[in-house]
Amino acid sequence: MASVKSLTSQISALDINKKSASSSLRPTHAKHPSQGSTGKLLTKYGAANAGSTHGILKQTNPSSLRHPTAITNATTVNTTATTTTSRPPSPGRDAARMGLDIGRYDGGLETENEKRGEKVYGEAAQELALDSSVSRKSPTREWSLHSFEIGRPLGKGKFGRVYMVRTKTEPRYIVALKTLYKSEIVQSRVEKQIRREIEIQQNLRHPNVLRLYGYFHDEKRIFLMLEFAGKGELYKQLSKYGCFSERRSARYIDQMADALIYLHRKHVIHRDIKPENLLLGINGELKIGDFGWSVHAPGNRRRTLCGTLDYLPPEMVESKEHNERVDHWALGVLTYEFMIGSPPFEDRSSVNNTYRRIANVDLKFPSSMSLEARDLVSKLLVYEPEKRLPLTEVIVHPWIAKHRPKGTVRDAGSL
Repeated sequence: MASVKSLTSQISALDINKKSASSSLRPTHAKHPSQGSTGKLLTKYGAANAGSTHGILKQTNPSSLRHPTAITNATTVNTTATTTTSRPPSPGRDAARMGLDIGRYDGGLETENEKRGEKVYGEAAQELALDSSVSRKSPTREWSLHSFEIGRPLGKGKFGRVYMVRTKTEPRYIVALKTLYKSEIVQSRVEKQIRREIEIQQNLRHPNVLRLYGYFHDEKRIFLMLEFAGKGELYKQLSKYGCFSERRSARYIDQMADALIYLHRKHVIHRDIKPENLLLGINGELKIGDFGWSVHAPGNRRRTLCGTLDYLPPEMVESKEHNERVDHWALGVLTYEFMIGSPPFEDRSSVNNTYRRIANVDLKFPSSMSLEARDLVSKLLVYEPEKRLPLTEVIVHPWIAKHRPKGTVRDAGSL
């Protein structure tokens, strides 16, 4: 039997070891608070896309939002932490590097979830069990709410709230987390539309298209991990200033045209181009952010009437078949609205008058618009879809080229 003295020595040794172990785990310095403020950068965040099964963030490669075995192209987030020379910019990484403060969480996700939405069952439950970690084309890591530090609310959408969040693992990406309540989606009968929107946006990689990084779900909600658009909604900027200068308008249209070339090459027709669906990135770059009416149409022929009245082309208001040239028309309307502050065919006294003006291409230019700008708009707002200016010619149009920043290279949407 051990003596009292030897037992005392063993206990003392254990206490010392415990202190040593705990001191070795103690951080050598306190973590400094994030620098900078989102107050000036943020207005509201808007956009949509969808869900996955809840789980714990895998630690295999903390430098990437993607599954380590996934093969990424030139514009996806690089999966190798040590590779920096060829890695393209990542908005989430840029936000983290800038030291943006994600703000204080208001507990809204839990509070809202107690009062809102219901669990869905059967076919609807299967339809909305959306999980990017099991995606066939581009599987991501497994995500859950536990994967993030929740920050300030960025806004409210029809089906839920949007929060600014940061991943808990390095390099601590900042993204916008959007919630969608499944029961409300079912009540609105838009299950297939939501799925289509997600399936389209998750495969898009272009600097002027808002990125969907991943999605997951729980019993009542779908969560969308969206690119953080640091400067908010373009519509708010347009509302604030009334209209944009020709220089600013041309630069936005240049980016829009390049993004649309990319989308059309992937057989994606947007069908709802308008200021409300556009966002601005941290560096002020334009982002197409809503694909709710988009369609993947390899045959490029559709009949569905959709979109916003002021932006509908003649073939849609006349219930004719349409193709990707509806986006060319919308680009012309957008160009006009940027510079004038209102759409070219708007008639606030009568919806029927707006329809009539669109069908007749009743286009009138104010004297304030330059001849070069008028030329571009008039070549896009053409009754016959096949006669509308090709997007590859839009990006080399004199009005666009004249205002393009020096050093900018446009490769007809091949990014």
